Amino acid sequence: MLTLKRTNSLRNAAIASRISTRYGSTMNVFACVLGSGVAGSSVAYHLNKRNIKDVLLLERASSAASPRSTSFHSPGLVSASHPAHRYKPILAYSIELYSRLEKETGVVRFSFFLLESTDVILVITEDERKIDFQPTGTIRLATHETRLSEFKRYVSRDYYKEGDVSKTTLLTPDQVHELAPDIDCSQILGALYTTNDGTVSSRGLTQALVAGAKSGGVQVIDGAIPRQIRYDKEKGHWIVELEDGTTVLTRNLINAGGIWANDIARLSGHDLPVVIVEHQYAVLKPKSPPAPMPALIDHDSTFYIRKRQSCDEYLFGGFEPLDRVVIREDWSKKGVPNEGSSLVKPDFSRLEQAHQRACELLPRLKDAEIEAHAAVFNMTPDGYPLVGPYDKNYWLTTGFLDGVSSGGGIGKYLADWIVDGEPPAELFDTDASRFERWADRKFVRERCRETYSMYYNWSYTDRLAARPTDRISGIYGRLKKEGATFAFRNGWEVPQAFKVDEEEGLLSTLMREYQKVTNKCGVVDMSWRGKIEVKGRDAEALMDYVIASRIPPLGKIGSGVMLTRKGNVLAPFMIFHHDRQRSAFIVLTEPERESRDLYWLRRAAAERHLNVQVSCVSEYLASLALVGPNSREVLSSLTKSDVSDEGFPQRSTRMIRLGPVGVVCARSSTATGQLSYEFFHNRAETSKLYEAIISAGRPHGIVNFGQATFNMMRLEHGYKIWGRELTLDTNPYECGLGGLVDLSKVDFIGRASAEEFSKQTQFKKRLALVTFDLTESQVPLDTRYIPVGNEVIRREGQEERIGQITSGAYSVRLQKPIAFAWIDSSVGANDRLVVEMGDKKLLGTILESLPHAPIQ
Repeated sequence: MLTLKRTNSLRNAAIASRISTRYGSTMNVFACVLGSGVAGSSVAYHLNKRNIKDVLLLERASSAASPRSTSFHSPGLVSASHPAHRYKPILAYSIELYSRLEKETGVVRFSFFLLESTDVILVITEDERKIDFQPTGTIRLATHETRLSEFKRYVSRDYYKEGDVSKTTLLTPDQVHELAPDIDCSQILGALYTTNDGTVSSRGLTQALVAGAKSGGVQVIDGAIPRQIRYDKEKGHWIVELEDGTTVLTRNLINAGGIWANDIARLSGHDLPVVIVEHQYAVLKPKSPPAPMPALIDHDSTFYIRKRQSCDEYLFGGFEPLDRVVIREDWSKKGVPNEGSSLVKPDFSRLEQAHQRACELLPRLKDAEIEAHAAVFNMTPDGYPLVGPYDKNYWLTTGFLDGVSSGGGIGKYLADWIVDGEPPAELFDTDASRFERWADRKFVRERCRETYSMYYNWSYTDRLAARPTDRISGIYGRLKKEGATFAFRNGWEVPQAFKVDEEEGLLSTLMREYQKVTNKCGVVDMSWRGKIEVKGRDAEALMDYVIASRIPPLGKIGSGVMLTRKGNVLAPFMIFHHDRQRSAFIVLTEPERESRDLYWLRRAAAERHLNVQVSCVSEYLASLALVGPNSREVLSSLTKSDVSDEGFPQRSTRMIRLGPVGVVCARSSTATGQLSYEFFHNRAETSKLYEAIISAGRPHGIVNFGQATFNMMRLEHGYKIWGRELTLDTNPYECGLGGLVDLSKVDFIGRASAEEFSKQTQFKKRLALVTFDLTESQVPLDTRYIPVGNEVIRREGQEERIGQITSGAYSVRLQKPIAFAWIDSSVGANDRLVVEMGDKKLLGTILESLPHAPIQ
């Protein structure tokens, strides 16, 4: 690196030249990206690849990837292994991009100015754009049986995707030693090894993405700090005023501000659910040269380490224990200083436990010199970034803990969404608005602390920090006393099962619940489901435009599907058309999809200039469901209304009074295959309604049951659910929902594409029910050997992947596991199928008919 000092006259001339070209000017662009770290530069690069030249990339520092930002301090680990299978294509694309980007953008001399006091320092670096991607692979260590079991299950879920550049396999200790001879394998039980993973220079990557964007026509301005951001409703664009007086008018505003993202958001009246967390890392310099090895991660002590490619040093970092995590709440409240990470002082003692463990596994580290460093990162409560629309053409791409690994893929994902007007693939985990309405600051802070400290702990998903939130039903406390166990879904506490005996096991409990509900009746709390109300003069017009099927008439229930313009499944709905006075709709959705559905419905209403109100009513509209053959008798004892088949037919709604509570009662067996009623009511009255149902149901054998038993019933009934069988990656015809698309309708979103799909006689894959014979497989009846989702299917005796399970459970009716799976269309009814479950193999066959007809 060459450093030259310039005179004051040169300094003044350089600054004057820069200001004269910008001060007081107005720029009008299609997209303005705020932040040129990996996230922002990737979006700009990929917008340009979609032939969008009219893009402006603004960086507050003197250059991209400056020491004050996050990208500068990234460890550069690029890994395609991830607990969420939807992330695999994103990560795989990043690896593919990084392997070719350096050649595309070239390695050239790069220079920039640093302003220090009265001097300008010109820094010239030979390889600032050198990405140096090295496909070393990644080893994830298992040092105890629980972790090894987790890894075995992970391998059984190897992803069913074409063109994967990375493959994960399970290694023995001897195989670990072959790949990384410096590791002491005496404490290693096994490991995950992902090929083609690697390491990259995060600084070089950022510079290369910026260079690639610039070469395609993207404008880049360094030293650009926004002062004010506002939206012009009449003209439909965002106005960004910079501190130097420049004004930017943009159709699409993309907040990729990294640690400054929330400061940027507040300029327009927004507030993001993120925290600024300190991260400790170090360069370790052993006395003897280390042997080459893949990047190494220990999931238990939560450290990572990789050999630096250019020298005989290690880059080491970790995620501190819960009580040592430091969140900069002062910066969150007052704003992040312009110096950013440069102000953070290293405190390597916070990584003492992780470092000691690393020295045990890599003895070469014991005498290594420690050069401590620190930085700050922007993160969300669940560790996934915020990606997508947050307001009218206001886009987010921030909150990354794995910015380098996913930055390339997420940049393409968001660019495609902006250009095409719809997400290119299912990635609801990163929904930008998923914490809206319910996540208070206490939750954000406490959950971020927990998530950071457990970043590599994939097994423990039932994380307890900041629970429960305000998203609990009116009977949460009562159900807890009744022995309910809960799962966490988008803020809600969802009852899963009741009175699980540790010695008896979960499966026996669920089988007992199932028998009692299907032979008598049960009550289940469904208040956690997303509920959107559509009302107003043009409510029917909006629903007719966004739903591919005919909307149900007043007083009826209908199933509907909302499509993208490409004809893929955006959302399957249950639609209630009710209200005595006017036409209004309640749309049932999943909690994770709630914000996306709201955005889509409101955007469609604005597109058609419709007079309609679209509101989320989940917080105050609760629901309880009564399920089972004795349900009608229980309901009859609670109301004077006619609940006979003639008076209350299938798939209809009634406004009735149940004891002391008025409800909208919906009758439908679609989801459970059982006689079912669902009662929608004011959340404040849930306790009274529940007590009335339990009291009336005691003579009829009523019990509490949860979503695990519900899942058993819906699989036996062949009912498909969103997020499992139904996603943005499917179309209605290949997944058996073609009957919900009414092509006789003149106009609805996605109609042209749906019509093209309807002409196809066969698709590459199809959705099927599969059952597994435990006796023939010589596998014990144990929850460890029941497929629940993502497990790969093969033909017996063959290695080729021909399918993947979407969801599964144990079928009490069939006395064997049952699962939905996407399988190749070439698979026939007589083909023997195999699913590997850790060290066991399950033999399965396709189920050509449902186990039972629905009970009306």
